[in-house]
Amino acid sequence: MLRFDEATASKYGLKEAIILHKIIFYVLVNEKDGRNHHKGKYWTFNSRAEWRSIFPFFSDMQIWRCFKNLEKQSALVSDSFNRMAYDKTRWYSLSNNLMEEVKKDSYWTKAIRKSVKPICKNEITHCKNETPIPLDSHNNNNTVNTEPY
Repeated sequence: MLRFDEATASKYGLKEAIILHKIIFYVLVNEKDGRNHHKGKYWTFNSRAEWRSIFPFFSDMQIWRCFKNLEKQSALVSDSFNRMAYDKTRWYSLSNNLMEEVKKDSYWTKAIRKSVKPICKNEITHCKNETPIPLDSHNNNNTVNTEPY
């Protein structure tokens, strides 16, 4: 099911709002679970193929342009925290301003509270040793529930 906020769509664009909704959810789940923390922020990542599987109704170029537009509009920041130099997976997080807005929004508070715990291969690591290139193409964010509710 697609979800997005009308105000967000007005501000950033419809496609961008759809993608941003997922990014916000993934970043907040990662924060809740204490994983993918770098440079004082929580991040999410996927390969191009994985983003395409999440948004099958968008082309690769549409997805890439939406990410670029969201960065230009200061909604997202991107970086690379990959262990291998050949791995070009981009990591995305929310800008400080957007994170402040999201934290004040009761919708996101409820959505994250209702999200389920991650599925970890090794319970001792608590999912902190994930690899940027997803090993399982079906469940790359290590969560059972990928929808807020």
